[in-house]
Amino acid sequence: MKFSPAKVRQELIAILSAHAQAGSTVSEKSHLVGDLGIDSLGVMEVLADIEDKFNLSIPDDALRDVDTVASVVRAIETRLQKEGRLEG
Repeated sequence: MKFSPAKVRQELIAILSAHAQAGSTVSEKSHLVGDLGIDSLGVMEVLADIEDKFNLSIPDDALRDVDTVASVVRAIETRLQKEGRLEG
């Protein structure tokens, strides 16, 4: 299945919204921990949801360089592009 960049953002925001603290607004500038209140266990749950939604395998160490929603989007898009599953 192919994903457009807009669909990647939409799906990721839906995933993060389900894990964010109540009342948090998810935007591309949101920090996973500071703004959304997602703790280390929550990050692992988000990772599992991302892998399921996008049919990706993401190593745990790939999370070291992501801290905002935008950086997660870029990481997903990069992996999808390498697999030829990113449109546009």
